[in-house]
Amino acid sequence: MYLTRRQLLQAGAVAGAGILVRPDAALAAPTLARQAGPLTMFSEQLPTLAELGVLDMRAGGHTELWMHNAEHNFHSQLGSTDTFAYRADGASQTYLGPVIVAQRGTPFALTVHNRLGEHPLAFAIDDELVPRGSDDDKAPRTSTHLHGGNTRPGSDGGPEQVFSPGSSYTYHYDNNQDAAGLWYHDHALGITRLNVYAGLAGGYLIRDTPGPSGTGIDTGDGTHLPPPPFEVPLVIQDRMFNPNGSFAYPPNPDLTDSDGTPRPWAPEFFGDVATVNGKCWPNLDVDRGKYRFRVFNGSNARFYNLKFVAGGNALPFAQIGTDGGLLDTPAKLNKLVLGPGERADLVVDFAGLSAGSKVVLGNNAPTPYPDGPVSAKRGGVPLREIMQFTVQSTAGYTAPLPAQLRPQPMTRLAGMPTAATRQMTLVEVLNAAGIPIMALLNNRPFHTTDITAVKGDTLEEWELINTTVDAHPIHLHFTQFQVLNRQRFDVGKYLAATGYVDPGTGLVTPGQGSSVPVTPFLIGRPMAAPANERGWKDTVVSMPGEVTRIRVPFGAGAAGGAPLAIGSSFKGEYVWHCHILEHEDNDMMQRYVIE
Repeated sequence: MYLTRRQLLQAGAVAGAGILVRPDAALAAPTLARQAGPLTMFSEQLPTLAELGVLDMRAGGHTELWMHNAEHNFHSQLGSTDTFAYRADGASQTYLGPVIVAQRGTPFALTVHNRLGEHPLAFAIDDELVPRGSDDDKAPRTSTHLHGGNTRPGSDGGPEQVFSPGSSYTYHYDNNQDAAGLWYHDHALGITRLNVYAGLAGGYLIRDTPGPSGTGIDTGDGTHLPPPPFEVPLVIQDRMFNPNGSFAYPPNPDLTDSDGTPRPWAPEFFGDVATVNGKCWPNLDVDRGKYRFRVFNGSNARFYNLKFVAGGNALPFAQIGTDGGLLDTPAKLNKLVLGPGERADLVVDFAGLSAGSKVVLGNNAPTPYPDGPVSAKRGGVPLREIMQFTVQSTAGYTAPLPAQLRPQPMTRLAGMPTAATRQMTLVEVLNAAGIPIMALLNNRPFHTTDITAVKGDTLEEWELINTTVDAHPIHLHFTQFQVLNRQRFDVGKYLAATGYVDPGTGLVTPGQGSSVPVTPFLIGRPMAAPANERGWKDTVVSMPGEVTRIRVPFGAGAAGGAPLAIGSSFKGEYVWHCHILEHEDNDMMQRYVIE
């Protein structure tokens, strides 16, 4: 019989081992107390779009970014932190990168130069995950991925398209897709979690029609949505600091080398400090009106259940867009779950609040999500507050939010004929003590010869079958897809049918068995995607014990002429993976080929 982590946890201990087997909780409990001491909340001011830096490429052409070591101040009560940063020519960025603004249909080339030196997180590099012979502690490999981009294979920034210090790589972005809030970040094999943690990430906004004159950067539809300065990116990340301000990244006490040294890799990283745009628990002064927040979950592993709370009450807001562009109509919400890698385009109206009012962006998502402990003592490391908004007396942007966001409704992929339906299984691999040692897709390591081949310009349905106890944000490169529904299934019986499990040990054995149709193991009825998830997506949350069904176009011609979020067809190799960065690095990532 296969034993899941939840079953082992309910049993209390692994037989003969005498230890509690919730390893991510065990990791958190002794080491994730606030190492830097208490920091004041809401005393730092949020860097806005202009302060983050804008690299305006709406006219096309060619531009450059340099990756540098830097020192960044996350909080006035912290010492400076050694970081990585993307810098445009003449800029002095010390963390993250400038927001790149592109125009739909206008291509440009981006040359990225690796000028990095010693890694700020060299102590957390795991030699078992990086390619043999790598020297990432002193000469970090990098690969810049445009997350959500409809890019050709050579410009995808995949995990093995790496370049080392002293080298450069030129990417070609056609921007032949819907206006959307994408982002770019490092993707180097085995150290993605550390390069992004150190600062290699930035926003990327594709605009559409020209905006009103005098606004500096247009809003995407020209008139109806809040323009800058009422458009603000929110790059949300959890981080951890040592008392001297340096980054902390605790080792895993449950996995040790032969000499007893804890391995640097752990199933998930959960920091005890919330940062937004590179500042700890910041404040943003807001006028009495609407704001458009381009929200990025840039955390390694943390999910967020976000609420805007004023005077103890949740403030309603509207989600107007998903990963790949605008929804047809605004979705009215009072909370929003966002997994690592997901983005949300939100409009919040502060007009009804009096001057001096405080609004807190709160969060109550358990860690790990969705069933992890919520108590810090038990390892949950909750981050109840993310940032604050202070309402000013000045009237702001008060134009009504349009009832229809798109000139024409989205193409709906449900009901269209598909070329294939694929069962894509998510599994966790435990050792004999019940400790996670890796996570896999289809029970295959990344370097497998069993590579999924899809036909170009076809539409497929993928069934993401989550046999683990945690939610996984699954990201597909190249394309934008649509979420159909989710449905529960019998995990134990399904796993027994796959042949993934060794009958002698009851544990998943990497490389054996194969995914099988999940239909005989389904429970109940499918649950349709909620209204705010009925847009174009490139990252979807696959919940434990559920099948998540998505419709995936592999090319601009996949819908028979109906418009898609992507406008180009390419052939070649891409990847799909879990966007929990610790999972992606070990080894929850697979290649697929468009033929």
